[in-house]
Amino acid sequence: MSRLNTKIKNMKHDLILEKAAEMFETEGFAEMKISQLAKTVGVSVGTIYSYFDSKEGLYSAWVLKEIEMAYTMLHKLSQEELSAEAFIKHSIEIKFSMMAKKKRSLQSGVLNNPFFFESQQILHREALHKIYGLYIDIFDHIKEVDVESMQLVYILNALGNAYVMRWIEGEITDLEAKTDEVYTVFMKILKG
Repeated sequence: MSRLNTKIKNMKHDLILEKAAEMFETEGFAEMKISQLAKTVGVSVGTIYSYFDSKEGLYSAWVLKEIEMAYTMLHKLSQEELSAEAFIKHSIEIKFSMMAKKKRSLQSGVLNNPFFFESQQILHREALHKIYGLYIDIFDHIKEVDVESMQLVYILNALGNAYVMRWIEGEITDLEAKTDEVYTVFMKILKG
């Protein structure tokens, strides 16, 4: 395949994914129709399925893109001269800010699958482990508990995900306002 054809194929892939992300947010996963996405992008339904094996595969690709965006933001944050505590707090803010903008996109996944976050961890393990590596370096230097740093990463992730689930279920009205609460709870765990 020529470089031009590869570039065109990548552009189509990205355009499909971008428009699907918009539709997931405006319509929700369950209501979003691949046929409407095809019309919006100007391709056939078959073309979409040549890039993504299913609607679920398209959704999973969207989740991966969000994870990669989070990594970029967290990596940039890790390059700043912040205390470990400030990095942890800002990372929670980033997670909640990103999630708060994607409520409708997340609703179907979270409400229809009680293991949504766990399944995404399995599907996107490699991408998430890049993020986890940023935390491990920090936890190794500041933890005051005899717990492996990777376990602490899983605890912080699960704590944040629990708040996201409560927010999606309507128990919490302002997810971003819970940053301090999650930070305080996690720092108590980290410091013993």
